[in-house]
Amino acid sequence: MYQVLARKYRPRNFNELVGQNHVSRALTSALDRGRLHHAYLFTGTRGVGKTTIARILAKCLNCETGITSIPCEVCATCKSVNEGRFIDLIEIDAASRTKVEDTRELLDNVPYAPTQGRFKVYLIDEVHMLSTHSFNALLKTLEEPPEHVKFLFATTDPQKLPITVISRCLQFTLRPLAVDEITEHLSSILSKEEIGVDQDAVWQIAESAQGSLRDALSLTDQAIAYGQGEIRHQDVKDMLGLIDRTIIYDLILSIHQNQRQRVSELLMQFRQQALDVSMVLDQLISTLHELALLQYLPELSLKYSAEINRKITHLSQMISAQDLQLYYQVACKGRADLQLAVTQEQGFEMCVLRLLAFRPLSVNELPVSRTVSAVSDNVPVQSDSAPQSVISQTVETPPAELSVKVQVAPDEPVHEASSENDHNDVQPEQQQVADQGQHIQQSSAEQENDQIVFDPNHGEVLFGDDLIAESVETATVAAADISDTDALNLFDPVESSTESVMPQVMYEPAPQQAVQQQEHPSVTAESAIQATEIPMAVQEAVIAETADKLMPQQILEIPSQDMSGEWDAKKWEYWFRNSSLSPAVQELAQHGVMTGQIDGSCVFHIPQQYEKLLHQLQYALEEALKQQWSATVFSVQYGEVNEITPFTMQNERKQKAFNRAEEMLHQEPVIKELIQAFDARLENIELK
Repeated sequence: MYQVLARKYRPRNFNELVGQNHVSRALTSALDRGRLHHAYLFTGTRGVGKTTIARILAKCLNCETGITSIPCEVCATCKSVNEGRFIDLIEIDAASRTKVEDTRELLDNVPYAPTQGRFKVYLIDEVHMLSTHSFNALLKTLEEPPEHVKFLFATTDPQKLPITVISRCLQFTLRPLAVDEITEHLSSILSKEEIGVDQDAVWQIAESAQGSLRDALSLTDQAIAYGQGEIRHQDVKDMLGLIDRTIIYDLILSIHQNQRQRVSELLMQFRQQALDVSMVLDQLISTLHELALLQYLPELSLKYSAEINRKITHLSQMISAQDLQLYYQVACKGRADLQLAVTQEQGFEMCVLRLLAFRPLSVNELPVSRTVSAVSDNVPVQSDSAPQSVISQTVETPPAELSVKVQVAPDEPVHEASSENDHNDVQPEQQQVADQGQHIQQSSAEQENDQIVFDPNHGEVLFGDDLIAESVETATVAAADISDTDALNLFDPVESSTESVMPQVMYEPAPQQAVQQQEHPSVTAESAIQATEIPMAVQEAVIAETADKLMPQQILEIPSQDMSGEWDAKKWEYWFRNSSLSPAVQELAQHGVMTGQIDGSCVFHIPQQYEKLLHQLQYALEEALKQQWSATVFSVQYGEVNEITPFTMQNERKQKAFNRAEEMLHQEPVIKELIQAFDARLENIELK
């Protein structure tokens, strides 16, 4: 007759016990030395071995070879205990015998000597189910039982036991088994049973058991029946109603990279498969927890398949620790609110959309939106006042898109108001650029699909990225024929006025995916200047002159660097902040500087105080360098660093951005009115 695996492979001695080494060690030592207590309490979740250990202990106490930690398994007593018919092992189910009369009947038989064995062993399972009167009746006997009596208690809820009972027992808390322990035990059993099995399927069963070996063996029996004598990974997932973990990783990555179309596809896939969304959200939270652990414990041994281990390690290097904490908090809050939603599917989808909506911007990412405005033809456009009638609509810019801003003089009514002398003062080269800028404006206005913005306050025209190449080419041709001074005016948005017709081309980065930042760096004012091939001295002068006109976000941007030649602080910072290094490695990298040749022999200088931390993470830093530059010969030198470090440079940028933000706040009309009217002042300004 078939016997289920949980009963067939129940451990019969402490050597066969899976896990619980802390319990088996204490009990074997007590048995070998004869230091036996009269009452033992075993606590723990279901299926971790409470009853099994109690039976093994009863067998060790009554083995015919004597009290031993290794029963012989051949004597009549050992066989009787294994078969469940040993007369002096009294097993009581407290859940069905809760009355005080049952306890009194039990206690009436305590004084009598054992019939067959050395000790009379009372094994009371689920002892927390006894009533208060039953516990009170048991207390006296439990404290001073006869020498031939041993009490073994097992419970899954020790909190319900009176403290007076717990204080009279030796308590052993059994822990849930680890996934690798269950996996190893299941593989051994299936090998003995000659069952064909996928290793990933065994791992999935072990994880679903949640630390219970009995649950794992029961699921194994079910999987064998479901798979018609074999255990396959896909069959196990179908049987348990689980989803592939890689889908969870794709969902997290799509949210972090703002891939809304991919998130939409995954949500639709969840709907079509009619998955248990609470289970999906639980796996999402567990995955975020694993990612956070991996960032600060990179040596953590993963218990998954090779494919899943590779994906989760790669994902942990792409998402910062701060972002993971935010995602975890939002997901946990969504899990708590799941029952408050109209349906669980609605609650889950809103949680995912909340993760997407509150996704933090990356370091070099700036939000860019387009505003479509229409100005009435019969209202004259003034350079210093807004139009009387404006219809505006905000259109979201796609994630990986660039928009071009062209600043020109206002339209024809303003030209008529300007003096003839001012018009004649325009240089021929400037007039050529102005004509080309007007041509760009006219051609872009003729395209129906382009979205155009004209701001009469600042004289700005915004249009789509169809004309990016054309406007860059136009600016390049114009710059080839003008002087350095004209080049400065060309890229200075502040110097433009209503009297000038010179176009000003400036690039604004739209939100981009975090992974693509290194491949497609944001185009700043500096890179726009480089596109026109203006001499380096002119570029630096332009940047220095416009530095006090930048937004705080632009000040915080890390300038692009030519990654060739010798290392310096700027190149070092630009490389590691745009690399795939983990946040822990980047945190250390900013406190040191790199010297030597790029793609050659280089030395990383860092203060002595970081030696212990860097010693654990040095391998990751060296591998990242060699992956990009194969000829790199990397070494570390500990000591005082007198040069400017990326940490210092970052703090300086933050201070400049703070000062710029404070300056802009003081320029706000509302702030000015409050300060003038109430003699107010700004306090506790924070830049986030």
